[in-house]
Amino acid sequence: MAADELRLRRIEWAASTLTQGEVLDGFAAHCDELDDIDVLERSAWRLVLSWRGRERSAVELAERLPEDGDATLVLTGLDGGLVARFLDDADLRARVAVYDLARLEKVNAVRSSAFVHFEWFLRDEYGVKVLPADAFTQGLVARGIISLGMG
Repeated sequence: MAADELRLRRIEWAASTLTQGEVLDGFAAHCDELDDIDVLERSAWRLVLSWRGRERSAVELAERLPEDGDATLVLTGLDGGLVARFLDDADLRARVAVYDLARLEKVNAVRSSAFVHFEWFLRDEYGVKVLPADAFTQGLVARGIISLGMG
């Protein structure tokens, strides 16, 4: 899928219809107004951000996951194969998050302040919340990586 197609991927939330590109552009504008986040690089498909000058991360539209680099939030479709890949790869889980805005689901175990700001932006601007994909949570529990119990 070309970068233009990634930007034009439609998202329908209740009474709103928009594109991934509009969400990315809106978040970039939002970051410009924040004191603790700086936009270091901006393109039609990618933002590179710095939180308080200490934490660098990216938000991008992509079909493929980055092989290395800064913590990256990828806006793309989420499927079972991708979830399984995250469950099997601790390094990937530590540096890449995937958000499927059309399904309002995420696979995310990355510690990133910019990603928290992204979720706050979605909540405040569009009134939506992205929830962990059930298969991801269940897989983490089954592997003993997390526990949802009290003991």
